[in-house]
Amino acid sequence: MKYLVNLFLIINIGVAAGSCTAKKNYFGGEPNDIVSILDVRPLYKGKDITITKEAIYGASRLAVVVISEHKEKNLPEGLLVVQDSRRLSTLRGISIDIGAAAANYHPGDSLLINISGSTLTRKNGNLTITGITESKITAAGKGVVAINAITATQMAANPDAYESTLCLINRASFNPAPQSGEVISGSQVINDGFGNVTLYTDPGVSYANNTPYGLAAYVGIPFGRPDGSVQFRTRNADDIVNMGSSAQELLISGFQSDPKGGDGGYEYVQMIATKDINFTATPYSIVFCNNAGTASSANPLDAGWATGGQRTIKWDITSGSVQKGKFFYFGFQGKKINGSAGTYSFPPETNWYQKTFLTSGTNAITGSTLPNLGDGGLAHPSEFSTSGPWANSGNACGVAIFKGTTVTETSVPEDVLFVATGGANTIYDATKIPVLGYRICNNDWYSMYSVSIDPVTYKPVIVPYLHYRSAVNTANMPYPVNEKYPTAATDAGLYNMMGGVYNITLGRWTTARKQVVVELVQTTATIDTLEKHAAVTKLVE
Repeated sequence: MKYLVNLFLIINIGVAAGSCTAKKNYFGGEPNDIVSILDVRPLYKGKDITITKEAIYGASRLAVVVISEHKEKNLPEGLLVVQDSRRLSTLRGISIDIGAAAANYHPGDSLLINISGSTLTRKNGNLTITGITESKITAAGKGVVAINAITATQMAANPDAYESTLCLINRASFNPAPQSGEVISGSQVINDGFGNVTLYTDPGVSYANNTPYGLAAYVGIPFGRPDGSVQFRTRNADDIVNMGSSAQELLISGFQSDPKGGDGGYEYVQMIATKDINFTATPYSIVFCNNAGTASSANPLDAGWATGGQRTIKWDITSGSVQKGKFFYFGFQGKKINGSAGTYSFPPETNWYQKTFLTSGTNAITGSTLPNLGDGGLAHPSEFSTSGPWANSGNACGVAIFKGTTVTETSVPEDVLFVATGGANTIYDATKIPVLGYRICNNDWYSMYSVSIDPVTYKPVIVPYLHYRSAVNTANMPYPVNEKYPTAATDAGLYNMMGGVYNITLGRWTTARKQVVVELVQTTATIDTLEKHAAVTKLVE
């Protein structure tokens, strides 16, 4: 009897195990007939593989949107390029070799493609599905064409993630600068401030002899090459959008926001000129913003950089000059490298523009200290505390320089940088009219305009993003920390060196600025610490 009971248990376990194997990945239900490209691409592991239902979890079809267009013949011949974001909202693409029939499909076409029995391979270096005929493709109307807005660095770091997807490389220019008469034909290197990308334009297309724009947004598709590199191809002339200019004459290259000792009167900003500037003939102004909770509640941001109150404070730069390639400092009466507790002052020959920052007194507002009103000209009189214009922690703060001494809500900075992100809709609210926020400019960190795909024409269209914290303008640096001071410290004497490479000929950053935190040691920090450090901003021509 005991033997029969054990035999019965063994048989039941075997049946259960077989049942689980048959229902693999789909216990309790039928598998979905649609698989995402995100699940298909990893099947390739260095050698060709037949795509079976078992390999794609019981599915057999892709539900995708077409991004390829063969009218101009700038894409690899015979490739139908499609993408989806079916799983994890992650946009992925794949190329499908269907020969001459690829020209029958256009951007926005929504398709169901039976890939069961096809082959996944690397063809000419590009991951491709082969063995598909038009009989396996079913039209499903029109879809939404999404776009990956990426940098050259992101593409280089993870090419598989972007291969065969529609991508945007924004604010890019030829590198090196094109010579007179040069056109976009052939393989050209473009740079977006983060790195280089190889742009390919077939010499036979109608727009091959177009002159390159000084600054452009390039919409296109990355294709893998046999040597492992990536080639970026536009589909037609509409995919290259003129983005104007990002040339800047005065650049923010560093700042001391929290010196040793009291901050009031000892904070400063370092700048570098890309051309000779006579401030008497061409005055500038510098504006700081503070967005602490108390400042935000006391003063809604009703005029951007021109708001005043506890939100912004402005000083004018109306005398002196700076030569191309030289550093220029805006600061206050303290004039020390590292605050009141520092040893060294800025030497007399430093190109230093000085204002007075009040550090004591009382204000008409009960219980508050007298602010430094700056040079005025804002929507409301500035009411900053006596501790200095920079915040040391908390919500976002920033600095902008403007050409001219008149700053309004619509004024565009010559350069601008932000620290931190906090403040939510007190620093950016697109529902307000005018939009509540701080305007940015075209520099290495921010772009006033981006590109999206029109849902009707499926062509690239320019979209304005004019404020910090708008869709593509979220870049910022943390409050300065280092290994010794791992949290935003007070009186640590940490200097923010904003080193990058600016090409004067191109009129743009070719290496975006990166925050390098330099601890200014009282007994050794000198002007050379600020100007001869390896991470300092460099100008090239």
